[in-house]
Amino acid sequence: MMRKYTLFVILVLMITSNVNSQNSKSGDSINRLDENNMKQGHWVITNEEKKYPNFRPNQIIEEGKFTDSKRDGKWIFYYPNEKVKEILTYNNNRPNGYAVFYYANGNIKEEGMWKNNKWIGEYKYYYENGNLKNHWKYNEQGTRSGEQKYYFENGNLMIEGSWENGKEDGVITEFHEDGSVKSERVFENGGIDLAKSINYKPKEKLSEKSFVKPKVNVVVNPNAVDDTKQTPFDGNGYYELKNKSGQVIKKGNFEKGYLITGQVFQYTPDGTLFKTTHYKDGRIIKVED
Repeated sequence: MMRKYTLFVILVLMITSNVNSQNSKSGDSINRLDENNMKQGHWVITNEEKKYPNFRPNQIIEEGKFTDSKRDGKWIFYYPNEKVKEILTYNNNRPNGYAVFYYANGNIKEEGMWKNNKWIGEYKYYYENGNLKNHWKYNEQGTRSGEQKYYFENGNLMIEGSWENGKEDGVITEFHEDGSVKSERVFENGGIDLAKSINYKPKEKLSEKSFVKPKVNVVVNPNAVDDTKQTPFDGNGYYELKNKSGQVIKKGNFEKGYLITGQVFQYTPDGTLFKTTHYKDGRIIKVED
Protein backbone atom coordinates (compact mmCIF):
# COMPACT_ATOMS: atom_id res chain seq x y z
CA MET A 1 0.00 0.00 0.00
CA MET A 2 2.81 2.36 0.93
CA ARG A 3 4.53 1.61 -2.35
CA LYS A 4 1.41 2.52 -4.35
CA TYR A 5 1.06 5.79 -2.41
CA THR A 6 4.69 6.67 -3.03
CA LEU A 7 4.34 6.03 -6.75
CA PHE A 8 1.21 8.19 -6.78
CA VAL A 9 3.01 11.10 -5.11
CA ILE A 10 5.90 10.83 -7.54
CA LEU A 11 3.47 10.84 -10.47
CA VAL A 12 1.70 13.98 -9.18
CA LEU A 13 5.01 15.79 -8.70
CA MET A 14 6.09 14.90 -12.23
CA ILE A 15 2.82 16.18 -13.69
CA THR A 16 2.99 19.43 -11.66
CA SER A 17 6.60 19.99 -12.67
CA ASN A 18 5.70 19.42 -16.31
CA VAL A 19 2.79 21.91 -16.13
CA ASN A 20 4.96 24.55 -14.45
CA SER A 21 7.64 24.01 -17.05
CA GLN A 22 5.11 24.47 -19.87
CA ASN A 23 3.73 27.64 -18.25
CA SER A 24 7.25 29.06 -17.89
CA LYS A 25 8.08 28.37 -21.51
CA SER A 26 4.80 29.86 -22.75
CA GLY A 27 5.34 33.02 -20.69
CA ASP A 28 1.97 32.71 -18.90
CA SER A 29 3.48 33.34 -15.47
CA ILE A 30 4.76 36.63 -14.05
CA ASN A 31 7.85 37.42 -11.99
CA ARG A 32 9.52 34.34 -13.40
CA LEU A 33 13.12 33.30 -12.81
CA ASP A 34 14.76 30.84 -15.18
CA GLU A 35 17.08 28.00 -14.23
CA ASN A 36 19.98 30.49 -14.09
CA ASN A 37 18.05 32.73 -11.68
CA MET A 38 17.61 35.36 -14.42
CA LYS A 39 14.42 37.44 -14.62
CA GLN A 40 12.38 36.62 -17.72
CA GLY A 41 9.04 37.79 -19.14
CA HIS A 42 6.51 40.13 -17.55
CA TRP A 43 7.25 41.38 -14.04
CA VAL A 44 5.01 43.32 -11.67
CA ILE A 45 6.97 45.03 -8.90
CA THR A 46 5.06 46.13 -5.79
CA ASN A 47 5.97 48.29 -2.86
CA GLU A 48 6.67 45.20 -0.76
CA GLU A 49 10.01 45.19 -2.56
CA LYS A 50 10.65 48.91 -3.10
CA LYS A 51 9.48 50.27 0.29
CA TYR A 52 8.66 53.70 -1.17
CA PRO A 53 6.82 56.24 1.03
CA ASN A 54 3.18 57.11 0.25
CA PHE A 55 2.59 53.75 -1.45
CA ARG A 56 0.62 50.86 0.06
CA PRO A 57 2.70 47.69 0.63
CA ASN A 58 0.95 45.70 -2.11
CA GLN A 59 0.61 48.61 -4.54
CA ILE A 60 2.17 48.27 -7.99
CA ILE A 61 5.21 50.52 -8.45
CA GLU A 62 6.23 49.47 -11.95
CA GLU A 63 5.72 46.70 -14.46
CA GLY A 64 7.23 45.54 -17.73
CA LYS A 65 9.27 42.88 -19.43
CA PHE A 66 12.66 41.46 -18.48
CA THR A 67 15.01 39.62 -20.80
CA ASP A 68 17.91 38.01 -18.94
CA SER A 69 17.31 40.37 -15.97
CA LYS A 70 17.45 43.45 -18.23
CA ARG A 71 14.48 45.73 -18.88
CA ASP A 72 13.23 45.25 -22.41
CA GLY A 73 10.43 47.07 -24.25
CA LYS A 74 7.66 49.12 -22.60
CA TRP A 75 7.80 49.76 -18.84
CA ILE A 76 5.06 51.54 -16.89
CA PHE A 77 5.66 53.42 -13.63
CA TYR A 78 2.90 54.65 -11.28
CA TYR A 79 2.10 57.47 -8.85
CA PRO A 80 0.86 56.72 -5.30
CA ASN A 81 -2.66 57.59 -6.57
CA GLU A 82 -2.30 54.65 -9.04
CA LYS A 83 -2.26 56.91 -12.11
CA VAL A 84 0.50 56.34 -14.65
CA LYS A 85 3.59 58.44 -13.94
CA GLU A 86 5.70 57.55 -16.96
CA ILE A 87 6.00 55.04 -19.78
CA LEU A 88 9.50 54.32 -21.04
CA THR A 89 10.79 52.10 -23.82
CA TYR A 90 13.86 50.08 -22.85
CA ASN A 91 16.55 48.46 -24.95
CA ASN A 92 19.21 46.40 -23.17
CA ASN A 93 18.21 47.87 -19.79
CA ARG A 94 18.47 51.51 -20.96
CA PRO A 95 15.63 53.90 -21.90
CA ASN A 96 15.79 54.05 -25.68
CA GLY A 97 12.64 54.86 -27.66
CA TYR A 98 9.30 56.58 -27.15
CA ALA A 99 8.84 58.10 -23.68
CA VAL A 100 5.86 59.86 -22.13
CA PHE A 101 5.61 61.48 -18.69
CA TYR A 102 2.39 62.42 -16.89
CA TYR A 103 1.25 64.85 -14.23
CA ALA A 104 -0.39 63.34 -11.17
CA ASN A 105 -3.78 64.52 -12.51
CA GLY A 106 -3.39 62.21 -15.52
CA ASN A 107 -2.55 64.85 -18.16
CA ILE A 108 0.54 64.37 -20.29
CA LYS A 109 3.56 66.39 -19.12
CA GLU A 110 6.07 65.64 -21.89
CA GLU A 111 6.57 63.15 -24.68
CA GLY A 112 9.02 62.30 -27.43
CA MET A 113 11.78 59.95 -28.52
CA TRP A 114 14.55 59.29 -25.99
CA LYS A 115 17.90 57.96 -27.15
CA ASN A 116 21.28 57.85 -25.41
CA ASN A 117 19.96 60.05 -22.57
CA LYS A 118 18.83 62.75 -25.03
CA TRP A 119 15.62 63.78 -26.74
CA ILE A 120 15.67 63.38 -30.52
CA GLY A 121 13.13 64.27 -33.18
CA GLU A 122 9.80 65.83 -32.22
CA TYR A 123 9.32 66.75 -28.56
CA LYS A 124 6.30 68.22 -26.73
CA TYR A 125 5.96 69.67 -23.24
CA TYR A 126 2.56 70.55 -21.77
CA TYR A 127 1.12 72.77 -19.06
CA GLU A 128 -0.67 70.94 -16.27
CA ASN A 129 -4.01 72.09 -17.72
CA GLY A 130 -3.29 70.07 -20.87
CA ASN A 131 -2.37 72.94 -23.20
CA LEU A 132 0.85 72.70 -25.18
CA LYS A 133 3.79 74.66 -23.72
CA ASN A 134 6.75 73.79 -25.98
CA HIS A 135 6.82 72.09 -29.37
CA TRP A 136 10.44 71.54 -30.22
CA LYS A 137 12.51 69.50 -32.66
CA TYR A 138 15.87 67.89 -32.00
CA ASN A 139 18.47 66.46 -34.34
CA GLU A 140 20.09 63.03 -33.89
CA GLN A 141 22.71 64.55 -31.59
CA GLY A 142 20.02 65.79 -29.20
CA THR A 143 20.43 69.47 -30.15
CA ARG A 144 17.46 71.65 -31.00
CA SER A 145 17.24 72.18 -34.75
CA GLY A 146 14.37 73.15 -37.03
CA GLU A 147 11.09 74.89 -36.21
CA GLN A 148 10.54 75.64 -32.51
CA LYS A 149 7.37 76.93 -30.86
CA TYR A 150 6.51 78.21 -27.37
CA TYR A 151 2.96 78.76 -26.13
CA PHE A 152 1.23 80.74 -23.39
CA GLU A 153 -0.81 78.77 -20.89
CA ASN A 154 -4.01 80.04 -22.57
CA GLY A 155 -2.97 78.25 -25.77
CA ASN A 156 -1.82 81.29 -27.76
CA LEU A 157 1.53 81.25 -29.50
CA MET A 158 4.37 82.94 -27.59
CA ILE A 159 7.46 82.44 -29.80
CA GLU A 160 8.10 80.73 -33.11
CA GLY A 161 11.12 80.43 -35.35
CA SER A 162 13.93 78.15 -36.44
CA TRP A 163 16.94 76.92 -34.50
CA GLU A 164 20.17 75.49 -35.91
CA ASN A 165 22.43 73.40 -33.69
CA GLY A 166 20.84 74.78 -30.55
CA LYS A 167 20.90 78.47 -31.57
CA GLU A 168 18.29 80.81 -33.01
CA ASP A 169 18.55 81.15 -36.76
CA GLY A 170 16.73 83.63 -38.99
CA VAL A 171 13.58 85.48 -37.92
CA ILE A 172 12.24 84.67 -34.44
CA THR A 173 8.75 86.09 -33.90
CA GLU A 174 7.53 86.84 -30.39
CA PHE A 175 3.87 87.47 -29.54
CA HIS A 176 1.91 89.15 -26.79
CA GLU A 177 -0.49 86.95 -24.87
CA ASP A 178 -3.43 88.45 -26.79
CA GLY A 179 -1.91 87.15 -30.05
CA SER A 180 -0.53 90.43 -31.41
CA VAL A 181 3.08 90.54 -32.59
CA LYS A 182 5.56 91.77 -29.98
CA SER A 183 8.84 91.59 -31.91
CA GLU A 184 10.65 90.11 -34.87
CA ARG A 185 14.25 89.37 -33.97
CA VAL A 186 16.72 88.45 -36.68
CA PHE A 187 19.58 86.07 -35.85
CA GLU A 188 22.64 85.23 -37.92
CA ASN A 189 25.33 82.76 -36.84
CA GLY A 190 23.83 82.58 -33.36
CA GLY A 191 23.90 86.36 -32.79
CA ILE A 192 21.10 88.89 -33.02
CA ASP A 193 21.13 91.51 -35.78
CA LEU A 194 19.68 94.56 -34.03
CA ALA A 195 19.58 96.61 -37.21
CA LYS A 196 17.14 94.16 -38.81
CA SER A 197 15.12 93.38 -35.68
CA ILE A 198 11.80 95.11 -34.99
CA ASN A 199 9.92 95.74 -31.75
CA TYR A 200 6.21 96.51 -31.97
CA LYS A 201 4.16 98.61 -29.60
CA PRO A 202 1.50 96.77 -27.56
CA LYS A 203 -1.91 96.84 -29.13
CA GLU A 204 -3.81 99.85 -27.80
CA LYS A 205 -7.03 99.08 -25.98
CA LEU A 206 -9.61 101.47 -27.33
CA SER A 207 -12.61 102.44 -25.25
CA GLU A 208 -16.11 101.94 -26.51
CA LYS A 209 -16.57 105.72 -26.59
CA SER A 210 -13.89 106.00 -29.25
CA PHE A 211 -16.03 103.89 -31.58
CA VAL A 212 -19.45 105.38 -30.96
CA LYS A 213 -19.51 108.27 -33.42
CA PRO A 214 -22.48 110.41 -34.42
CA LYS A 215 -21.18 110.52 -38.00
CA VAL A 216 -23.18 107.66 -39.48
CA ASN A 217 -21.59 108.10 -42.90
CA VAL A 218 -18.45 106.19 -41.83
CA VAL A 219 -20.20 102.99 -40.66
CA VAL A 220 -22.13 100.42 -42.66
CA ASN A 221 -24.05 97.50 -41.14
CA PRO A 222 -24.71 94.95 -43.92
CA ASN A 223 -27.02 93.00 -41.57
CA ALA A 224 -29.59 95.79 -41.52
CA VAL A 225 -32.89 95.21 -43.32
CA ASP A 226 -31.76 97.68 -45.96
CA ASP A 227 -28.11 96.79 -46.65
CA THR A 228 -27.44 100.35 -47.80
CA LYS A 229 -28.58 101.72 -44.45
CA GLN A 230 -25.84 103.40 -42.46
CA THR A 231 -26.08 103.03 -38.69
CA PRO A 232 -23.99 104.12 -35.68
CA PHE A 233 -21.39 101.64 -34.57
CA ASP A 234 -22.34 100.08 -31.21
CA GLY A 235 -19.24 97.89 -30.97
CA ASN A 236 -20.93 94.50 -31.34
CA GLY A 237 -21.72 92.40 -34.42
CA TYR A 238 -20.57 92.54 -38.01
CA TYR A 239 -19.57 96.00 -39.27
CA GLU A 240 -17.55 97.73 -41.92
CA LEU A 241 -15.79 100.89 -40.71
CA LYS A 242 -14.88 103.44 -43.38
CA ASN A 243 -12.71 106.53 -43.47
CA LYS A 244 -13.85 109.89 -44.75
CA SER A 245 -12.85 108.87 -48.26
CA GLY A 246 -15.22 105.92 -48.14
CA GLN A 247 -12.50 103.30 -47.95
CA VAL A 248 -13.04 100.34 -45.63
CA ILE A 249 -10.52 100.45 -42.78
CA LYS A 250 -11.95 97.62 -40.67
CA LYS A 251 -14.52 94.94 -41.32
CA GLY A 252 -15.62 91.83 -39.52
CA ASN A 253 -17.16 90.75 -36.23
CA PHE A 254 -16.69 93.05 -33.24
CA GLU A 255 -17.18 92.51 -29.53
CA LYS A 256 -17.26 95.48 -27.15
CA GLY A 257 -15.53 97.61 -29.75
CA TYR A 258 -12.73 95.16 -30.54
CA LEU A 259 -12.31 93.46 -33.90
CA ILE A 260 -12.40 89.74 -33.17
CA THR A 261 -12.48 88.15 -36.62
CA GLY A 262 -11.96 90.13 -39.81
CA GLN A 263 -9.51 92.46 -41.55
CA VAL A 264 -7.82 95.80 -40.92
CA PHE A 265 -6.82 97.84 -44.00
CA GLN A 266 -4.11 100.52 -44.02
CA TYR A 267 -3.66 103.11 -46.76
CA THR A 268 -0.99 105.59 -47.85
CA PRO A 269 -1.85 109.34 -47.80
CA ASP A 270 -2.76 109.09 -51.49
CA GLY A 271 -5.30 106.34 -50.75
CA THR A 272 -3.30 103.29 -51.87
CA LEU A 273 -3.82 100.12 -49.84
CA PHE A 274 -0.44 98.98 -48.50
CA LYS A 275 -1.22 96.52 -45.69
CA THR A 276 -4.01 94.09 -44.77
CA THR A 277 -3.99 92.42 -41.34
CA HIS A 278 -6.19 89.38 -40.80
CA TYR A 279 -7.63 88.56 -37.36
CA LYS A 280 -9.25 85.38 -36.10
CA ASP A 281 -10.55 84.89 -32.56
CA GLY A 282 -8.75 88.08 -31.51
CA ARG A 283 -5.36 87.00 -32.88
CA ILE A 284 -3.35 88.18 -35.87
CA ILE A 285 -3.11 85.20 -38.22
CA LYS A 286 -1.78 86.85 -41.38
CA VAL A 287 -0.31 90.14 -42.57
CA GLU A 288 -0.28 91.04 -46.26
CA ASP A 289 1.92 93.91 -47.46
